[in-house]
Amino acid sequence: MKTLIIVDHPYFDRSVVNRRWIDELRKYPDDILIHNLQSSYPHAPINVGQEHSLIENNGAVVFQFPLFWFNSPPMLKSWFDTVLTAGWAYKGGNKLEGKHVALAVTTGGAAEKYDVNAGAQYSLEDYVRPYIQALKYCGADFKGVYAFYGANTSEGESVDASAIAVSARNYVDFINNMAMK
Repeated sequence: MKTLIIVDHPYFDRSVVNRRWIDELRKYPDDILIHNLQSSYPHAPINVGQEHSLIENNGAVVFQFPLFWFNSPPMLKSWFDTVLTAGWAYKGGNKLEGKHVALAVTTGGAAEKYDVNAGAQYSLEDYVRPYIQALKYCGADFKGVYAFYGANTSEGESVDASAIAVSARNYVDFINNMAMK
């Protein structure tokens, strides 16, 4: 079974890191299925049946998104609200029971902005905790958060392309490891 990558990025065409991650993942079509919510549902509501089928017919699941005002983008939140239904995801359905799941998150801010040991009020995990809890509530086997910090730079600067490339290769390793454990 393939690892399903559910991507939500409202400005994917302008993304540097998320697009590079997806470009890297596309090198493994036998192992990874990429499902972009923005392109799948540009003007239509989320097709719950289709989403259920994607989850049921694939292996591990990774939700990939940029931190968007200290949360996920709106469509991913809507996905959680509409797809994780009673009788399918919990309360007797348990379709996520034991399924390996993870989050892959990019942040505009540098890592120290999310380091509580360096004075930050909240960690990245604190911001995504509702998603982690929802997945665990549905019985999923949560495997962690893969993160890239500092995706937004000052005007005129660019993110280090070699750091992004290393991150993309490490993302593939993260996916392979989380899917196998």
